[in-house]
Amino acid sequence: MRNDAIKVLVVEDEAIIRMDLVLGLEELGYDVIEANSADAALNLLEARHEIDLLITDIDMPGKMDGVGLAHEVRRRFSACQIIIMSGHAAPETLDLPKRSAFVSKPISPGELAAAFT
Repeated sequence: MRNDAIKVLVVEDEAIIRMDLVLGLEELGYDVIEANSADAALNLLEARHEIDLLITDIDMPGKMDGVGLAHEVRRRFSACQIIIMSGHAAPETLDLPKRSAFVSKPISPGELAAAFT
């Protein structure tokens, strides 16, 4: 699959980090949309079912953190790949949804792409 055929949703509440990831992934040829919270991400996913990859930070404001978002995405959009990231300690493997990956921040867009492929 060509990178431009892969639709990525980046969910990160830190605007500068989100912008860096989005621009970097776009430079690698991915079709990227962004959200700053789990609620915004779920709204985008409902509107655009063709998302292939969710990249989400764990720590975000609002009712749901990134792990909760990942579980909800797995439940509602089972084909979507999931990468969960954090600058803090990794969550327990049992806390992550099936077929998801964890990466530590800081991480470059290229490293994220490698985790997906």
